[in-house]
Amino acid sequence: MPDPLSQFIQQLTPRCEVFAQVQLREPWGIEEQASQQAFFSYLRSGRCVIDTQAGHSVELQPGQLALLPYGHQHRIRSSHEASCQSAQFLFANKAQHEIEAMTIGGDGARCQMMCGAFSFAPLSHWGRDAQVGFLPDVFVVKVDADSRLQQILWWLYDENSRPQAGQSMAIEHLSQLLLLEMLRFGQPPQRWPGWMHTFSDERLAKVMLAIQQDYQYDWTLEQLAAVAALSRSSFAERFKQVTGTSAMAFLRQWRCFIAAQQLVSSQVSIKQLAHSVGFPSVDVFIRNFRQFQQCTPAQYRQRWRDGSPLQAAK
Repeated sequence: MPDPLSQFIQQLTPRCEVFAQVQLREPWGIEEQASQQAFFSYLRSGRCVIDTQAGHSVELQPGQLALLPYGHQHRIRSSHEASCQSAQFLFANKAQHEIEAMTIGGDGARCQMMCGAFSFAPLSHWGRDAQVGFLPDVFVVKVDADSRLQQILWWLYDENSRPQAGQSMAIEHLSQLLLLEMLRFGQPPQRWPGWMHTFSDERLAKVMLAIQQDYQYDWTLEQLAAVAALSRSSFAERFKQVTGTSAMAFLRQWRCFIAAQQLVSSQVSIKQLAHSVGFPSVDVFIRNFRQFQQCTPAQYRQRWRDGSPLQAAK
């Protein structure tokens, strides 16, 4: 039986779409527009800063990897003073070998970076709520020399470099392993979803798995407490202490997470969807969905159809 973290990663179905090494010389700067993919940059040597549209700034050191899970617009450059060129202008319609033959920037200090974009489509559907928590706009993971994470990065790079038998399967599973390692060993940021801390709690992990597998079920607090083999009060207190929210609030957001995916991947009606994910009525579904996504289900579906998914609230 899969554990909750494995279940969560399988639900995300990550897949590497772009992967290349980029040669840079100071001063250099690249601006990425918002995307439905997740961006990541692994700094091998040199220095760089990342500024997101939401106003967050991160300075990367050699051996660190930055992940922007929501694909927000951002600038990555040698310093805050460096001007930026559009990534679309630099890389559009270029093959991987053409990108890797380029040197971007001036004639200053060299910088080596491994860049990629991942299809984490469901991750974009998680939504945001101050109580339940959400992934940050950008978070940083240290990649130690000869670590599993570094080996996965290089293996994934090799699989993307040339066609080879079994490539599709290798990329799929390596992408899952890469996300797993980043979530395991990344420094928990201030806004890290509190429920992710339940993965290391044996009793609460069982509850998370039960919710993920049977989110349509009309769970009560007593039933979830029984899954954890705790009394109702002890379970409620423990869940709140570990996650910062209630078990029932997490259940509602998980239902909205599943619903958001289905809104953009199917033609199911709002009424059918409300009942299929476990809400007792359309009104209750819309009210909860608005809480986590800051828009109605119909608006959410339309924005994705228009190719402009709603930017997560700050």
